[in-house]
Amino acid sequence: MLILHDGNPLTHIKRPWVNHALIVTMSVVFGLQLLGVVRWQQFVFLPAQLWHLGPGPGPFRGISGLFTYQFLHGGLLHIIANVIALRVFGDNIEDALGHWRYAAFFLVSGALAAIAQGIAEPTAPLIGASGAISAVMAGYLLLHPRARILVLVFNIAPILAPASFVVGFSILVNIAMAYDLTLLTGGTPGAEARTIAWWAHIGGFAAGLVLVPLLKARSVALFQPPPLTQGVGMRWLGRLIPSLAWPGDRPFGEDAAAAVAAAEHPTRTKALVFAKALLYILVILVLMRVLS
Repeated sequence: MLILHDGNPLTHIKRPWVNHALIVTMSVVFGLQLLGVVRWQQFVFLPAQLWHLGPGPGPFRGISGLFTYQFLHGGLLHIIANVIALRVFGDNIEDALGHWRYAAFFLVSGALAAIAQGIAEPTAPLIGASGAISAVMAGYLLLHPRARILVLVFNIAPILAPASFVVGFSILVNIAMAYDLTLLTGGTPGAEARTIAWWAHIGGFAAGLVLVPLLKARSVALFQPPPLTQGVGMRWLGRLIPSLAWPGDRPFGEDAAAAVAAAEHPTRTKALVFAKALLYILVILVLMRVLS
């Protein structure tokens, strides 16, 4: 499942400057990694340096690695997935926490995620922002469980699903894979599955569940209803592709005028539903043909 976009507006800040800065910093560092200017071995988190004060330069490297590892990535797909997830979820967490508390939340959550991974695998080096982003997703789950997220199911079929489903499914996959890599692979796991820091994701998620209620502004409520307004693009997507919803929620993309029109013209509304379903099936068939 590939996370692409949400339409959740900001209500307390004008721009998520910290979230943008994190994305830009990760992208620049990755570019420097490709050029050989930044070597990941110098900034990776090695649990042995923290637990046993060695090997290498000493305990300072282990402590600094708790934070520097978050800006390194192991490949193009790794950083693309993290940047997209941070763009989707991070702005709303910064909106709830404020700029400086969000920056501290991100770094501290990433450090706690690294410690969790270090306990589980004390000899393996760790890079990537996935642990901190899991904390961000946990915060999003607490604040906006009914907000709709655009995802590609099986990386083919677009669908709008509540954040509770998207984030919940993601953490369940991580827990299952941390417990037994063969549960979801159905056999011997590939090299990629074995190198993913599953416990960092779980540790970061747990950190987010604890820290977001403590750091959020008092005016920000937990478990908020779905947003009343969405961007134009998300409203159109809601009319074109299937949308899952909590019981009692209106179909995504439906505003008050659309609800009145549906009540006045039920036959036309039903015809549009069938047309939408046929269009969606056609899109899936075309994508499967192109990607096969």
